[in-house]
Amino acid sequence: MKYVPNFAEDRWSVVRDFVVGAVAEAATSIAQPADRLIVVAAPFVDWVVNVNGYPAKTAVVFHPVIVRRYITRTDVTWSDATRRTYRSALMRMSEILVGEVPLEFAPTTPQNTAAPYDDLDLHLLESWATGQSTAARRRSAGVTLALCTGAGLKANELLRVRRRDITIDTDGILVTVAPTGRAVPLLARFEALLLDSIADVAAEDWVFGSAKRIKHGISTLTTFLYDTDRGNEPDPVTTRMRNTWLITHLIAHTDMRALMTAAGVTKFEHLDQLVAHVPALDATSYRRQLRAEVTR
Repeated sequence: MKYVPNFAEDRWSVVRDFVVGAVAEAATSIAQPADRLIVVAAPFVDWVVNVNGYPAKTAVVFHPVIVRRYITRTDVTWSDATRRTYRSALMRMSEILVGEVPLEFAPTTPQNTAAPYDDLDLHLLESWATGQSTAARRRSAGVTLALCTGAGLKANELLRVRRRDITIDTDGILVTVAPTGRAVPLLARFEALLLDSIADVAAEDWVFGSAKRIKHGISTLTTFLYDTDRGNEPDPVTTRMRNTWLITHLIAHTDMRALMTAAGVTKFEHLDQLVAHVPALDATSYRRQLRAEVTR
């Protein structure tokens, strides 16, 4: 198996033999070649052993509880499809290597319904963005926070924003999202941060990362967020930033059709969980709104 890890070589040397052995044993029973299975298994084992400090023992590493913890991480920007792919492969390995363990899975996308950042969290994240050690890092952190929390962009959308896609007029800032071309007004709170972050970016350049970047995979963003200078702020997670944007608009009673247009969705699959973070109305307001009474 000609596998090249996407994590440090010294960490790979710790788990290499364990990973290769586990993949070789499991691959005979899984309808997936070993060289593809190792791409999922190696980062998983690295996370279990090198990051979390568990022993490299099959019954521990591939226990379904550990697999669930890995799949439901909130510090990564995996898509729902990626999580399902990882879960399927790792659970099959768990069944083969550990045996069947009764366990119900929690939803694979808890990051989609994670609690929004509160006002203190946002202040801390603003300090995180503006306190990075280099101008390039400050720019990338600033646009990540501003565009994901201020305009609800997803990670893959953020990576495709050029300076020309951000326009300023008397009504505020408008962000055009590729490839759909939908236009999203930026929340006023994040206007100054975004403008400061892109002040020196040329019209045709990407606002995140290298100006002439040719790679647009989400790992580019994940790696950046992992490597940023950190303090006591909450983890900067783009899905949680987008949720904060959505919930901000739900609290503000933004027109639902307008919000769905801006969000780029035709339905809110997790609306019930999002609404759980919207403060309940008092009895008077509840009756007035449900009666559709116009306040004069």
